[in-house]
Amino acid sequence: MQPEQIQNAPPSWWAINCRSGSRSAEVSIYGDIGESWSDETVTARAFVAEIAKLQVDSLLVRINSTGGSVPDALAIYNALRRHPAAVVSRVEGVAASCASMIAMAGDAVEMAENAILMIHAPWSGVAGNARDLREMADTLDRFAASMATSYVRPKTKDSPGLTYDEALALLTDGADHWYSASEAMGAGLVDRITEAQRIAAAVDMHRYQIPPRLRPAASIPLAKKESAMNPEEIQAAALAAKPAPQETVAPAAAMIQIDEIKAEALRDDAQRRQNIEAIASPWLQGEGARTDVRELVKAASNSGQSVEAFRRDFLILLGKNNPGIGGGVLFTVEDETDKFRAGVTSGLLIKAGLSANDTGNEFRSYSLIEIARACLQRRNISMRGMEKMQVVGAAFTHSSSDFTNLLADVSNKAMLKGWESAEETFQKWTSRGNLPDFKASKRVDINTFPALAKVEQGAEYKYVTTADRGETIQLATYGSLFSITRHAIINDDLMAFTRVPEKMGRAAIRTVGNLVYAILTGNPNMADGVALFHANHANLLAGAAISTASVDLAAAAMARQTDPTGTTLNINLAYLIVPRTLKGLALTVATSEQEITAGKTATTPNWMRNTFEVIADPRLDTTSTSNWFGAASPVTNDTIEVAYLDGNDQPQLEQQGGWTVDGVEFKVRIDAGVKALDHRGLVKNPV
Repeated sequence: MQPEQIQNAPPSWWAINCRSGSRSAEVSIYGDIGESWSDETVTARAFVAEIAKLQVDSLLVRINSTGGSVPDALAIYNALRRHPAAVVSRVEGVAASCASMIAMAGDAVEMAENAILMIHAPWSGVAGNARDLREMADTLDRFAASMATSYVRPKTKDSPGLTYDEALALLTDGADHWYSASEAMGAGLVDRITEAQRIAAAVDMHRYQIPPRLRPAASIPLAKKESAMNPEEIQAAALAAKPAPQETVAPAAAMIQIDEIKAEALRDDAQRRQNIEAIASPWLQGEGARTDVRELVKAASNSGQSVEAFRRDFLILLGKNNPGIGGGVLFTVEDETDKFRAGVTSGLLIKAGLSANDTGNEFRSYSLIEIARACLQRRNISMRGMEKMQVVGAAFTHSSSDFTNLLADVSNKAMLKGWESAEETFQKWTSRGNLPDFKASKRVDINTFPALAKVEQGAEYKYVTTADRGETIQLATYGSLFSITRHAIINDDLMAFTRVPEKMGRAAIRTVGNLVYAILTGNPNMADGVALFHANHANLLAGAAISTASVDLAAAAMARQTDPTGTTLNINLAYLIVPRTLKGLALTVATSEQEITAGKTATTPNWMRNTFEVIADPRLDTTSTSNWFGAASPVTNDTIEVAYLDGNDQPQLEQQGGWTVDGVEFKVRIDAGVKALDHRGLVKNPV
């Protein structure tokens, strides 16, 4: 019986052959892995669908491929591994780059004696800033770590095997590791060597170079070592590096291909000219238009100069006639990417109600999925055949997409709005400090110098010593995570990255406030071993309700505080800090013209009027609705310090590609430390 081909898709460079009624089948993988401009492609979507239909006991996978897309290769590898049949993979020509990983999917791996196998690190191309480059490097490391598990081979009496660490080294050292059949056998990568196969196994070495149209510039030589395991965005350019097919092409078809190539080239050139003019547009309009800039734009447009090369020459031209301050000059030129990011960010803030409406912003009416598509389109990333979930996934994961950065920008602005709009009270009566690290730091008493020493005529000035009380302050980190999933984007859920981070911003400043008021309610020990509010510190008064007289006693106690030498400090009461329950009474004492007493008939002037500010906070109510406190001005006296890492008194937003969630993860954190530095600027009246 003749073999029949199981394949419903268009012709491909892979095929599945199975004899009718047989329990065995052969799979041929000949060509590039993943989408490419070549007809010789093996895509995971088609391959996995067909391989799942095979109900056989044994499966022979014949491989002759120079590699291609790592994601496609991983999917093909996993499909072969989970197939119930006994799988034998056989390298018949070349198994290079990620094609060598597919070869490892076999329960047994064979290699023709004249075949070649190659392993190397995944690579990609990326354009952008330093952050984009670091993200791509991290992504490549993740791919390498994932791929390494596929190369692990058990140690047997006939094979040394290959450990995970050994496999990872092959995928991260930047070298191309070529193996003959015997060398692969010795390295533990294959189990058997078969006789040479009569097969066309020519290797196109151009596949291991960056396609010419993706090189930085024609004048820059190609690096000596370049990889072939290119992600999907670079595979689309592989045609430029491949030799022309040998088969005869019909004239009509050839003309269609030529026309398509010409049309694409014209579109690319038009976009290049448009980007060049956009960079220089402020110097080409109005009365300030510059002839030299216009000539530079014309020359760059007609010569085919790249946008980046023009930007460099443009900045040099601007700097020639602008000496700037100190002989230097700095110009910031907003390109189309900057305008796009700013427009989308503004549009999303408008849509979320976090910014005033701007009728001129086209993005205010865009859905999140539409913005994801726009980000991919701007980077010329193909979305052909993609469903919504796939579009969002590509926008999240593609290194050159602006999508995650835009979400981060909007989330950060929403978080800071929450931080700034929170109605906190501690900032008024506490001091703000700066710590360079997380080590415990001592503070010096600013009340150490109450008076200057008398200097007799002709006498020397004497040094004073600072009183190191031993009070220390130390930072701690506070934070939480939230995520934006693909489903949230498809559902156009603005709350996911606006309302949630806004609430987290409020939670961040509330956290710091909790630490501050916990000192008042918790009454911690100071460095001398005595509680902050204590009779030994002369700042714990006899219980009395708020009145003109009791507030005056608190102010007098604070004024009579002394330094270690016994000198009176005359500290002024600046704030009355009370539970929310006592706010009305405290304000009455602060503003009434007559003395406030237990009775209602007092006619004596209120001598405490307008001498202090009332601070009311409901967190004090949770401990006592009657206890109240006094505080000096933090400008002139130590009370409670709130310190931040490097003085950064706002929460930070960090992002990373989702690992535990299908999307992107955000982390909100703040590094802060709170400590009572001196008891003399604080007083408590327990009731």
